[in-house]
Amino acid sequence: MAANTFETVVLPLLTEDPTPVITWLQQKELLRRAVQCEKCHNNMNWTKHSKCVDRVVWKCQTKGCTKYKGTTSIRTGSFFARSRLSLQKWVHIMYLWSERIGETTASRQINLSEKTTIDCFSFFREICASYFQANPVMLGGPGITVEIDESCFSHKPKYHRERAPFTPTWVFGIVDRSTKPAVGYMEIVEARDAATLLPIVSKVVQPGSIIHSDEWRAYRNIQGLGYQHKTVNHSVNFVDRRTGVHTQTIESYWNRHKSYIKKMRGCKRDMLSSYLQEFMWHDRFSKNTFEKLCEHIAAKYPL
Repeated sequence: MAANTFETVVLPLLTEDPTPVITWLQQKELLRRAVQCEKCHNNMNWTKHSKCVDRVVWKCQTKGCTKYKGTTSIRTGSFFARSRLSLQKWVHIMYLWSERIGETTASRQINLSEKTTIDCFSFFREICASYFQANPVMLGGPGITVEIDESCFSHKPKYHRERAPFTPTWVFGIVDRSTKPAVGYMEIVEARDAATLLPIVSKVVQPGSIIHSDEWRAYRNIQGLGYQHKTVNHSVNFVDRRTGVHTQTIESYWNRHKSYIKKMRGCKRDMLSSYLQEFMWHDRFSKNTFEKLCEHIAAKYPL
């Protein structure tokens, strides 16, 4: 599916002729279909302009207008307006990020500096954050099982020196079993006590849900929040032989995302939250990530 998307959608846009990519971006509501002259307020026309990066500009063709033959960028009012990167390369890097191609590989494929690629990828993570701000995560529901757990996303280096204090980074996670693959929620937490974790459960898990967890003491009062709460004693079994209760879904969820961070050769603590949001975004839109990225950029930057 991904290869087919590249060959049928992306590749035809990566031509020297800017018309295909501009038309496609207009269809995606990422570029304006029309621009009015700021003086006469008539629609401006496309015209070729060899000295600009897009090789096309909007031009006023109204004779008598004080800005007759004046031009403005094809990017006017769009999120591309402050960028010098060609529209073709923007589309290409959007596609590579949506397919989870790493920064180094992407920069080589598009012939971009790694710094520019990192900046673009950071921008896409901001799009993920904006999506979740507008669409808060809600998991579970009456009769639906969710699993909760905490996991350490940083470990003490093998040759750690005592002079440099080591602070582990803990992430609290919630996974909904009703979806395949499971989708979830992750949040960095400063403590693993009830005062920290239970408000997150109340915020994310819908009433009537069934919650599976281990026997961590912070979870003891979950039933008082209006949920069914079932536990498994991990010191005895990973799956309770009598009840079938387990947290293997969220363990798999942790492993999947930690393996991605490992491929990145680690992640700084101040960047981790944005990567967690990227992971959650990809979980939800794994079947059409490229289309959804375009849709969510358009939502954040309306024309």
